[in-house]
Parts: sequence; structure tokens; C-alpha cells
Amino acid sequence: MQEGLYKVEFHTVHGTGSGVIYVVNGKLRGGNSAFAFIGNYADKSDGIHVKISTQRHNPDPAFKPLFGTDMITLTLKGTANGDMVDFEGTALQLPGVTFKAVLTRISD
Repeated sequence: MQEGLYKVEFHTVHGTGSGVIYVVNGKLRGGNSAFAFIGNYADKSDGIHVKISTQRHNPDPAFKPLFGTDMITLTLKGTANGDMVDFEGTALQLPGVTFKAVLTRISD
């Protein structure tokens, strides 16, 4: 996975969301208007493996959590295609709900 700044667009059956993520040295750091995204990634022979958690930083109740809870941990597997990476996985707290995300690189 190329290091740099990515926009992220994600969805589940419960809704959609977006934000930004900075990728560097095996770490993912980012967020959106209500949540911070904090995690790690590893490039492996079968794809890019990610473990990432959310943490609410904005108490405004108008910003609803995608999974119904403020703190969630996702395990994802992705495939890079140029400046884009497609991910799919689940939340440890809700294993039956599929999570999909597309990261698009926007800067170094």
C-alpha cells in the first residue's frame, strides 16, 4: 500500500460515511467530523490486512455512528489497484455485518 493521504468512502447495510486517512509505516490515522480512525496495516501475499478502530471526538448527537456504537474495531482485507484500495471486512462487535471501504490516494 502506498504511503500518503487517502479519502475514504465506506458503507454497510446501516448507511454510508466518509473521511480521510493518512497511511505511513504500517499505521493508519484519520477521521471525519465525529470520529477518529486509528489502526495498523500489513501488506501480505494475499492482500492488505487492516485492523482499525473508531473513537468519537465530537459529542454532537447529530453525528450517528455507522454501527450504532461509538467505538468499533474492524478487521479488513484489501486489494490495491493503482491509487485506489478496495477493502471488505467486519466489525468484531457485529460480525454478521459486512463493511466495505474504498480508499483513494489524494496526496503524498
